[in-house]
Amino acid sequence: MTWSHPTLIDAADKLAADPIATVDSWWFTTKLHTDEAIYWVKIHTMAMQGTCHSTVSLLQEPDGHSSTKQTTESLDTVTLPGAPLDARTSILTISGDLDELQISGATDTASVQLTLQREEPVLYNGGSGLFPLFGGMNGQYALPGLTTSGTVTVDGTTHQIGGRTWFDRQWGTPGSEPSRTTWLGLDLGAGRYLSIWDTVGDGTSWLTELKADGTHTLTRAHRTEQASGHWQLTAPSLDASLTITHRGLPDSHDGLYAGICTVIGTLQGQPIAGHGYTDVFA
Repeated sequence: MTWSHPTLIDAADKLAADPIATVDSWWFTTKLHTDEAIYWVKIHTMAMQGTCHSTVSLLQEPDGHSSTKQTTESLDTVTLPGAPLDARTSILTISGDLDELQISGATDTASVQLTLQREEPVLYNGGSGLFPLFGGMNGQYALPGLTTSGTVTVDGTTHQIGGRTWFDRQWGTPGSEPSRTTWLGLDLGAGRYLSIWDTVGDGTSWLTELKADGTHTLTRAHRTEQASGHWQLTAPSLDASLTITHRGLPDSHDGLYAGICTVIGTLQGQPIAGHGYTDVFA
């Protein structure tokens, strides 16, 4: 499938590592399911300041397995994505192209092997795929609704799974401003996705909406924290009011809250429900 949308980047070309980027990131978080359980899995690798940081994290619901593994390795000891795409670190692999990707990763007690297939348009953050961030320039696009199949192995038992994955590709040159951020990626079903940025810290946000036909809408939004600690997101131009319940993945640590979300509310005046992901850098 092809969709026509004017951008400042070529998503297929930008799958590969950017030799001039200060930060280069390939981020996957997925909601997987069997008949009895839900598995949330995060696989992420990022080159920054001469090193490669990798994360594999898994959370089973309800009340199941939780594990994570993180590594910091020299760029000389890993393979970062080139063309064709082929990334390898000591705990994960990423390969494929814009239409089909294979990813795998392992903690000390769990592993995943997944195939991701794209059937929907690319989400270009900011509409063009490039936008200023913290005084620098940031490139970012997402494949937010990848159809996912494969296996999850936990404590020696392998499960066949299916689900959906959000892939975020990011690169850029950071500026001198504080990198305080709350980001949300919401999968609201029917080919509708929201990528939301709060870089001020007071809930003032901007979002990019992607529809199934490839239409992008950029608009303002506001996020408020409820007494429960969860969030209410409003976007007047989309007639949207969303309640976002979130909980942390096991790779959260000082300075980073990595979370998974459940979403209910209204969009364009209609009831809607979905799920999503969040990264909060304090």
